[in-house]
Formats: sequence, structure tokens, C-alpha cells
Amino acid sequence: KSETDKKDEALLNPSLYRHLQSTLSYSSPNALTEPNLATLESHHETILAHLNDAVTKAKDEAGDMEVLHANMDIARYSARSSSKESALKAYDTVLALPKLSVGKKLDAHLEMARVSSFWNDYKKMKGVLDAAAKVIANGGDWDRRNRLKVYQALSFLLVRDAESASELLVEGIATFSCSELCTYPEFITYATVTNLLYLKRTELKKSIIDGSEVLQVSKEIPVVIQLANTLYDCDYKAYLHTLVDLQPHLVANRYLQPHVGYLLRELHVLAFQQFLDSYQSVTLESMAKSFGVGTEFLDVQLSRFIAAGRLTAKIDKYGGVVETNRPDWKNARYQDMIQKGDLLLNRIQKLGRVVDL
Repeated sequence: KSETDKKDEALLNPSLYRHLQSTLSYSSPNALTEPNLATLESHHETILAHLNDAVTKAKDEAGDMEVLHANMDIARYSARSSSKESALKAYDTVLALPKLSVGKKLDAHLEMARVSSFWNDYKKMKGVLDAAAKVIANGGDWDRRNRLKVYQALSFLLVRDAESASELLVEGIATFSCSELCTYPEFITYATVTNLLYLKRTELKKSIIDGSEVLQVSKEIPVVIQLANTLYDCDYKAYLHTLVDLQPHLVANRYLQPHVGYLLRELHVLAFQQFLDSYQSVTLESMAKSFGVGTEFLDVQLSRFIAAGRLTAKIDKYGGVVETNRPDWKNARYQDMIQKGDLLLNRIQKLGRVVDL
């Protein structure tokens, strides 16, 4: 087998190994030693040297497309075998090539975003995707546009911007093609969990619960589908039981694991708010029965969310009643407009004083 063929073999990345060894404090007798890792790095450098020779040969004997492919081979091998910095530098070399089409530029940007995501550099990932959005504004086919939306959605998800992610995720249900990021059932899981928090009931029914694409994979993600159905059917007892079943799936998922506590809290608030929206007042006992929990547990949960301003209600502890306080949205918007107007006038006055000086 030639050296350049070895670029497709399964690789051990010394930089990643050192990072994990340091992060996990791994010191087993079976761990690779520094000389072992140095040998691996030397092997990777040999392969990269042959790939660089291929670039030189392509420049001398072939055309722009062959030069592009040769440079992409270096970038992809670096992504698998080297540090984040080395990989991104190799992709920058690709982007610096002349006569590079919009589609090829976008492909390079997406691969750079994937490298940044792998190393948990979400700031860099956002910067790369912002650059990709500017590139595709000048053209690009629909498939690449849809793929960019999926990358952006998962980028938002990684930084806990669930609302921005939910909009792009639901748009991508019918056009998903980024199997390099996640499987389709996993993508539907992301779309369902995030859109439960933000979609109106009518849209939730249309896009998620009755969505043909969602139904096609429903047997692969039964817990997620049950979560959506129990919430829509107002079966709150089953909904809370499903949340318990959902938790291990969230913990096991790379994109959702860092946000398990946040997501479970928001899903609890969602159910409590939906229930209370149907009543002006309701007894704690009746509500606890609907959710299948004890009154003391429910009292603690509601108190926490009310104190945090997440639920518009108050608890009459003596009477054992929960009273809802529906805000007057028209009056609230009017007060908000007055406050913003006062703030604007103050800023204009300060600006005026500065100009006079």
C-alpha cells in the first residue's frame, strides 16, 4: 500500500490523545507514552509530506481541480491526525486557492466548522459559519444552503440558543442531508425537543406530531415522540414519566448532554404553564393529581419557578390553591414603549450636550 493510500486508514491522533489524557487524568500502564506519540507524529508527517508532493505534482502537471483535490486531502488528513490549529491552517490554504467556486468554498467552510465543533471551539465554529453564510450569499445550490442551515442549527444548539436552533431545525426536517453530523433520527430528536418549547400548538401538530418525515422515524425514537404526544394531549402524568425516560437519551447525546438540566427545567415549565393557562385558579391537590406527583413536591417546584418569574401565578398556601396572574399584554407593551421612549429621549439629550460642547 502506498503512503498516500494510508490517508484513508483509521488514525490515532496524538494531539487528541494528549488532550484527553490531560482532561481525564488518564495514567494507566497501558497508556501510550510520549515516545509512542512522537512515533505516531513522525508517521503522520511522512504521510503529509507525500501529500504535499502530490500538490506540487498537480501544480506542475495537472489543472486547478486536481490541485484543489490534493490540498483537500492534506486538510482532511490533518483534521484526522493533527491538532485543531494545523487542520484549520490546512483548510485556510484551500480557501486561498484561486478560481475556487462558491460550492467548494462552502464545502471547506463546513469541514472547518466540523473541526471546530469537534474540539469544542464554538466561537471559531460560529465565525466559520458566518463566513460561510457570506460566501453562499453570492450563489450556491440549494443542497449546500440546506446543509449550512443544519450546521448553523447545531451551532446554536451547542451554545444553548435553543430558540434560534429550533427555527432552523424544523426547516431542515424535509431536506436533511448532513449525516456526517448526526443521524436523521437524532436530528428529529433535536427538532422535536427544541420546538416543543417554542412552536404554537397548531404548528407543533402540523410540523412535528403529524409530520410525515417525523412519523417515518417514530419507531426509532419512541420516547421523543411520546413526549410530544403527551404534551399535546395534555396527559401531564404520562408527560412527566416520559421526561424521566428521556433524561438518559439526553445525557448520552453529544449536542444535548451539556444542556440536560436546562432542557428538563424548560420542559417542566412548559407543562406547568400549559396546565395553568386553562385555569384562573386550581387546587394544589387537583394539579398534583393531574401530574401524578405529591402536593409537597409540586409546591416546591411551582414556588421555584414562580420566584424565578417563569410562571405567572401565585400560591395560596393556606387555601391550597394556585391562582394564575395572566398579564395584560396590551398594557405591558404600552409601558415598555414608554420606558424605551424615555430612554431614547435621555440619550438624545446627552448627545445634544456633547454636540454643543
